[in-house]
Amino acid sequence: MFRLQKALEKAKEKRAEIRGNTPHMSPLEMINYSQTRVVELPRELLEKNRIIAGFYNDPRAQVFRTLRTKIIQKMRSNNWNTLAITSPSEEGGKSLIACNIAVALAMEVNQTVLLVDLNLRNPTVASNFGLQPEKTIYDYLKGRAQPAELMVNPGIERLVVVPGGVAEGNSSELLSSPRMKAFIRETKKRYKSRIVIYDLPAVLPTDDALSVLGDMDAALLVVSEGQNTRDEIERARDLISITNVMGSVLNKSSEKVASSAQE
Repeated sequence: MFRLQKALEKAKEKRAEIRGNTPHMSPLEMINYSQTRVVELPRELLEKNRIIAGFYNDPRAQVFRTLRTKIIQKMRSNNWNTLAITSPSEEGGKSLIACNIAVALAMEVNQTVLLVDLNLRNPTVASNFGLQPEKTIYDYLKGRAQPAELMVNPGIERLVVVPGGVAEGNSSELLSSPRMKAFIRETKKRYKSRIVIYDLPAVLPTDDALSVLGDMDAALLVVSEGQNTRDEIERARDLISITNVMGSVLNKSSEKVASSAQE
């Protein structure tokens, strides 16, 4: 009986090895990307581009880890997994905030993160990471690429980026197209552990963000101190209320900590 039990235990350990998993390790701790292009980015480049949420020795990273905790709690309690990040106006640092939130979320082993750049007028997610995209979401929307061809892992565990591309004058129509809706549906339901972050254009200058916001579970508004007036902020919050408004993030604060989150 003892020998039989030992044999069963050995077989169980062997199966665990084959799966690349152990009882004490999350299956999301080590992911091998077979179809996703992997680009290893040096720490110096990320730090230069202010993608700092993954650096534990950088005091600015704690802001994003705190924000991450609030986002996860809110999303899990409501069974959400898609989050739009937008702002009242351009040049408010929204895309950099979106990138750092995505990195902070990916640092936790409980979920994977897909960061999608849906700014078809001035996409900056790829350049924030120092990536040179081969295909973009614009190529997909024009029928020139499939979703798997767009995805890039920037050398950060559990994070995949879909770069944006510049549209040729019909961006709002593309964002409300059947192909866009199909992409959102597919990425939302494909993996239960995945959180999808969409970096959207600002809501006041054009209707691009409004074309797609209704398909998102929730939205986060990035407000730039000294740039956005109270009227602009109120108008922006009213516009994005077509989905669940999670709260707002204050960027470029004059206080010592550069960003803060509030409900």
